[in-house]
Amino acid sequence: MARLHILQRTRELGARGVAAIWRRIRRNWWLDRTCIAFLVITAVIFGLSYYFMNVMANVASQRSKLIEDALGTRFTLPDVFFEFIGYVDLLWMTDMFDALMFVPTVILVLSHERPWRVVSRLLLAWGLASLIRITTVAITSVPDPRPTCEYAAGNVFSTFTLHRCGDAIYSGHTLIFVICAMVWASFAPKNWLGRSLTTFAWALCIAGSLMVIANRAHYTIDVLLAWYIAPGSWYTVAWFWYWHVTKKGRLLKIEFPVEVGRHRDSDPPEKCQRRRVELGLMPDGSPYDPVAVYLNAVRGSVEMTPPPLSDHRMEDVEGAQMHEEKHGPSPESDRTDVGSQAHMSIPLGINQRQAQQDDPERAFSEDFGPSRRPSDRPGQAPKDV
Repeated sequence: MARLHILQRTRELGARGVAAIWRRIRRNWWLDRTCIAFLVITAVIFGLSYYFMNVMANVASQRSKLIEDALGTRFTLPDVFFEFIGYVDLLWMTDMFDALMFVPTVILVLSHERPWRVVSRLLLAWGLASLIRITTVAITSVPDPRPTCEYAAGNVFSTFTLHRCGDAIYSGHTLIFVICAMVWASFAPKNWLGRSLTTFAWALCIAGSLMVIANRAHYTIDVLLAWYIAPGSWYTVAWFWYWHVTKKGRLLKIEFPVEVGRHRDSDPPEKCQRRRVELGLMPDGSPYDPVAVYLNAVRGSVEMTPPPLSDHRMEDVEGAQMHEEKHGPSPESDRTDVGSQAHMSIPLGINQRQAQQDDPERAFSEDFGPSRRPSDRPGQAPKDV
């Protein structure tokens, strides 16, 4: 009985865990077509930049071989840090630091409330830095600092090799270190645990950079350039993202998967509203338009009536009403009841030309507001007002 109870309890916990994971996927990971297309394009651009960076690294390696053959010897450029840090022949530790930085960053992305936003910023910044490296790695050929390196041979477009000779300016391993540390600095939880893990990530980043120099995988200038370019790429993407995505209310399922203005599930409604005000966004993500807000409020609370009838037209209406009281309604079925029209509100679903005929002022005001969303039913105020 005890074993059966434990088995049943385990099944219940497993079912609850699967249900919780599915709810999180639906809540934080579900995307619309526009966001999916954006992520696919971003991934393609990142993949192309990484591929051509490998191509240019092969070119740099073959050019470095030509220089060595011309000089007849292999030598190393003088480097200040090489004089203070001894040579350590543990090249595998450089790749180990890559894993130590990248795997925790993946865990951070999976646990984040806005995971696709982190992925987008990471790929865009990494891709931009890779594009910069394409322009630098083969422009100036320098002798490799590691005496046991191997040159890339074969077709430059189909050869994939790590730690090849001549792949110097600038350090791709350090680029990964710093980009991952920037992810932690920007998206880690703002509590003691998040700050501690961010500090540890930066410590790993510095240790990995020193290990790159100790292994003679790169010169110190290569490592320093990576430290300059990676944060620059990160904040360039951050600036572009804020002004052209967040402020414009674009890619909402990536930027705000749960609610516009909500960063975390624990954010109170007042904080979300304050963010929307600061960003100038409506609850549906559209840019704030005071005229549209006023028109939406008017649609839901005030009936729009035509202008008052003239004196001679009013006499015709009163005469028609007296005639109906004495002799009953007119047999003409297509006659329009003008008196009732005087108190009829204009429907919201009419087209622009009909609105201009019935009420020119209201038709003119429609030009200032965005088009009415399908969810806003006629005669009812939108839910977000």
